[in-house]
Amino acid sequence: MTKNVLDEKTPPKIEEIKIEEDFHTKYMRERKEKADNFPKKAERFKKKLKELKLKSFSVEYSGSGDSGEIHSISHEPKKLNASIDVGTWKRWNTKTWEQEETTDHKTLNEYIEDFCYDLLADNHGGWEINEGQNGNITWNSKNNKIEHQYFTMIEYEHGEDF
Repeated sequence: MTKNVLDEKTPPKIEEIKIEEDFHTKYMRERKEKADNFPKKAERFKKKLKELKLKSFSVEYSGSGDSGEIHSISHEPKKLNASIDVGTWKRWNTKTWEQEETTDHKTLNEYIEDFCYDLLADNHGGWEINEGQNGNITWNSKNNKIEHQYFTMIEYEHGEDF
């Protein structure tokens, strides 16, 4: 006597089937969440800069070819030597070539740099891909606004017949 395979296991009910998000849907949802939450992150950042008595900062960056980096950070006053407690955070260990958790305080430059990388990742995903994006991020205590001026590089293909 043969056994009916369908009798061995009851198929799941439709409401029990969990549908996984496809990659694009998940990416777009996460990107929107980051952009929506960024204003709160920016307000905390600006509040901390004012507590530190920073007058202004300027950051230059560029990205292309699937990599990007912050090239320079300047701030006023230049000799402000702040140590900022940000709790537990991850930093790159250049000896082990791995991320490691630490509770060390960040320098002012590290604090500004990390915020600017977050600004780019949360609001300009892909700034470092292909032709990329170059820009400047500034803040001053007088108007308390973070300003971001940038150029997005776009490659066009052209053809002509004569």
